Amino acid sequence: MTFAFPILLGGLLLAGVPFLLHFLIRRKPTLLLFPAYRFLVQKQRANTRNLRLKHLVLLLLRVALIALVCLALARPRLYHEALGLSRERPVAMVLIFDTSPSMDYKVGEMTRLEFARNRALDLLDPLPEDCRVLILDSADAGDFTRSDWQTSVDKARQLIRGLTVRPQSAPVTKAINEAFRRFHSINDPASEGLPRFVCVFSDRTKGSWEALATAKRPDDVQVLYFDVGIDEPVDLAITHIELPRDYDGKSRQAFAHGEKIALRAVVQATGQKIASTMTCQIGSKTLRQAFDIEAGKPRSLQFTIDSAAWDLQAGFHQATIGFENVTDALAFNNQRFVTFQIVQKPRVLVLADDLKRTEKFARALRALLYRVDHKLVSAKLDYSGYEAIFLVGVGTPEEKLWQALGNAANAGRGLCVVVPGDELARDAYNGAAAQKVLPARIGEKISAARGSPWQLEENDLQHPFLRPFLRWLDHGGIDFLLAPRLAYHYWEATPIRDTNSQVVVSYDDARSHAAVLERRHPKAGSVLLLTTPLDTRTPEWNNYGAKLTSFYLALTMLCARHLAVEPGQQAVNFNFGVRPPAFTRRAFQVYPKYILSTPEASEEVHFDDQSRWVGDRLAKAGNYALAGTNAELARTEELFRFSINEPGSESDLSRVPISEIEALLGAGSVAPQDRHTALLDTIGTHFSEPIELLPWLLIAVLFFLAVEGLLANRFYRHKDEPLAA
Repeated sequence: MTFAFPILLGGLLLAGVPFLLHFLIRRKPTLLLFPAYRFLVQKQRANTRNLRLKHLVLLLLRVALIALVCLALARPRLYHEALGLSRERPVAMVLIFDTSPSMDYKVGEMTRLEFARNRALDLLDPLPEDCRVLILDSADAGDFTRSDWQTSVDKARQLIRGLTVRPQSAPVTKAINEAFRRFHSINDPASEGLPRFVCVFSDRTKGSWEALATAKRPDDVQVLYFDVGIDEPVDLAITHIELPRDYDGKSRQAFAHGEKIALRAVVQATGQKIASTMTCQIGSKTLRQAFDIEAGKPRSLQFTIDSAAWDLQAGFHQATIGFENVTDALAFNNQRFVTFQIVQKPRVLVLADDLKRTEKFARALRALLYRVDHKLVSAKLDYSGYEAIFLVGVGTPEEKLWQALGNAANAGRGLCVVVPGDELARDAYNGAAAQKVLPARIGEKISAARGSPWQLEENDLQHPFLRPFLRWLDHGGIDFLLAPRLAYHYWEATPIRDTNSQVVVSYDDARSHAAVLERRHPKAGSVLLLTTPLDTRTPEWNNYGAKLTSFYLALTMLCARHLAVEPGQQAVNFNFGVRPPAFTRRAFQVYPKYILSTPEASEEVHFDDQSRWVGDRLAKAGNYALAGTNAELARTEELFRFSINEPGSESDLSRVPISEIEALLGAGSVAPQDRHTALLDTIGTHFSEPIELLPWLLIAVLFFLAVEGLLANRFYRHKDEPLAA
């Protein structure tokens, strides 16, 4: 119980006035002069008792009357145990807001977050200003410490009005855990004994709730989950963009000039069947593709970008994929952004005795988009401009050639030696100069009438040369794994001792002869030796080049990738909430000013002490470019481009079962909301006004005053006075 004017309780001291009046104006017993003394004495005693009783009744009535008047003036209010919130009683309350992109869903002209803000302001309106209120934004899950208790409701209102949808989505369960932790660690004396509430405002989508949440609700905390979502949403969304994958299953983000790039967009419809057109825009060029999609059945649409036909030069390129003429209730997933890099493939050299015989090998390298120079072994060349050198089918390499190749390997360049056939001169391959380069000595010619396949089961597939086989074996359906290629003739090769030489893969024959060997040179130059020819010859030494499978091209690719260092796959595509984009500048990339820009806006950014910029404060999805600028020199250099998107899970508008939420927060904690629902009606007994006792006390005052007057009139009336009409 509380009092509006507790100082007026001092009026209770006036309760002593009736005592004073009682002793001042009380009537004395009337003496009766009768003959019979005994009768007179009895009559006197009875009369005295009656008067004392009447005086006591009047005394108590007057005391009660004054006490009631004082209580009425103090305006007492009565609280029930089930009542928690009121206009007069302060509370400690945590308000949790889901600010994930799905809260941008519009009904009419109001987003779900705007509706949640209005509901929260309605909740705060009845509260006194001295409440303790904590506002938690689900997007701050990584650092809730920035949020602090507000000591007035007005400050809390200001924070609520400033909430916006943020792409760094996180389940509200993390904020609920933080709310329970804050209540457990609260040490504010002013908050002790206050009713405690946690109010969650969310759309109840799957992305907003962590299914395995294990937060334990404290017994003294009441949790209310205000469901502001839509039961039957309608939406068309691009959930994610898929770039081609590498042999190891990783998404490629760099492609060779001339390569065709297949972009796959995954589309999802919610609520109803939708027909539309998707566009893919890169610079001034646009591709279009019409489609229709059933609700709940995701579909992939593919755009093929021909980098040669579109004349995409080396560097970063950015695409925007979206819907044409689509306006729905949820706008953020109507487009997605992607960045990819065009690079020049390494330059390689193919040396041969016969250019016609080895043309197939050179053509395979060109098909892999390497820049190939195909030269006779007798040509005078500078090897410094090549990343890798292929010595293919050379029967008698000279000593000075081995010396030049050894120097190239020691300088870090890759070398692949593909042995010839019967024309191989073993003395030329086993000489001192050759043995300083090669990983093995060449022995006798081995013939296998039925052919020998590679022995993959017994080899280490973690070797960089063989690692693509892990992906191919997992994928299944690879033609040369279903029909293994065979070598009918090959040279025996014995690894050279005391060198960094090893057998990479062996033949599946009786003695497991080496098929591919490798030698690592001191400065990381690698030398591969293939023990069977890859040129065109009759009779065939193997069926690697048969058109039935792609093994010849795959083997060429394995050798080239292992030897020629390609530009790294720099990460340029990101999702909010996973790993932020980052860029480390080099010493020659220092500028007075750095600008981060999108097609719509730009802002200045700064690098830290480690020359690193991290984009962990980005406010929206899009294509971004980071550039350094020097105004005095009128110079601007583009340093980095990237794209960032909202997680595809935010487009899943399916609802979390109420039972799952109430299993964690308590029965009846979920309160569905709509714009026509009164907030107090939805939360029932969790929010109620106190009982105002003033009207009842005034009625009691009037009643006691009337009774006191009636009794006083009757008690003090002389017997010879007529009764009042």
